[in-house]
Amino acid sequence: MQDAPEIKGWCPGALTPMESGDGLLMRAKIVGSRLSLTQLSKIAAIALDCGNGQIDLSQRAQLQIRGVTETTLAAAQARLKSIGLLAPDAATESRLNIVASPLANSTSFDANEVAARLARAIAEDQALKALPGKFLFLVDVGSAPGLRDVGADIRLEARGAQFAVVLDGARDQAVIASPAAAIDAAVALACAFIELRAGRAFELRRMRALVDAMGAEPLLRASGLKSEPYCSNCRQGALSDLLGAHRIGENFLAGLAAPFGRFLAQDFADLADVVSREGAKELRLTPWRTILAPTRSLEQAARVVGAARALGFIVDAADARLAVAACPGAPECSQAKGPTRTGLDAIASVAKALSRGGIGAHVSGCAKGCAKPSATPLTLVANGGLFDLIHNGAASDAPAATGLTLGEIADVVARHGMTEASCPRG
Repeated sequence: MQDAPEIKGWCPGALTPMESGDGLLMRAKIVGSRLSLTQLSKIAAIALDCGNGQIDLSQRAQLQIRGVTETTLAAAQARLKSIGLLAPDAATESRLNIVASPLANSTSFDANEVAARLARAIAEDQALKALPGKFLFLVDVGSAPGLRDVGADIRLEARGAQFAVVLDGARDQAVIASPAAAIDAAVALACAFIELRAGRAFELRRMRALVDAMGAEPLLRASGLKSEPYCSNCRQGALSDLLGAHRIGENFLAGLAAPFGRFLAQDFADLADVVSREGAKELRLTPWRTILAPTRSLEQAARVVGAARALGFIVDAADARLAVAACPGAPECSQAKGPTRTGLDAIASVAKALSRGGIGAHVSGCAKGCAKPSATPLTLVANGGLFDLIHNGAASDAPAATGLTLGEIADVVARHGMTEASCPRG
């Protein structure tokens, strides 16, 4: 097992960029899932002019611009502000972390409108400046694809004409309220979280940790709220429902992804042109590192998919590369013990065989496991240019084998009898 890496406890922002091995890493502040084509084109231009031309789509549906320099940082910030993707200050930026349903249907709320109202409430409450930088809110309006499998500290889930406000770690109970009251309840519960973790801030960094330590009742009591037994009707998102051309409810869409969540800025710019030619005005970002382009017909969606495939995007849910999660690794990350994105095609088929429809292999630069903190059927941790192998565990767990090249992984998996049946769902 490797030495414990540094836990920063915050995510890079535009106003609080993070130093990495390839320069500054900054994140456009996107609340919810909606991104206009103008914003997409401008982000691509910022990445080309101010960064190294690489853009990552995070698990929180955020776009990260890589390779920004101290010289170009101010220009990048100003250009993000001009397209509405810069928070007013660093403290607000840190706490506006909201994932929302990417699509709506004729009977549901608009998740992005609810997310925007929640964002205003969070920004206006000065007490919430003390929220940890990774604290996440979620708005699920009940439409497919659903966010059931996305972890968040406080969830707002549509329930008829009301919302259920749910705490991570206590998803069998909820505060049921009108949309406006649900937003107030979410803010009150976040304030209670801050109050109850006093003196134990590092230990209780997320809601689940606090609920596990104290239970949900102290939070409800401190917020003046009452909960009731709850069973969520939220759906689970699946790549098979996202990638390619689909009709979901009243929505026609083209779904695409990039290997390991890494896009090239010029490809983004070309994608904006393709989608625009089909009459679309915006894209939707998802926490599955996929992008959805809503269109007016299935034929238009199919044409977008064909053009995206020609640009090198992944548009097929059967693509084996989707079964691999990998962090940037060295030299981009200073904590990484080696590169993580070289030669990944060698393990893609193995990952696919172990994945059971999810992530079959996680390649991490260190024991922190940022790309997938939870257990994976096959976890590979960089160690001096080679890899330690962990079966059915997280990057911080003890390895079953050490000192492996990626080319040796398939033989080791076969020799250890690591089959789909022996592995949990990724």
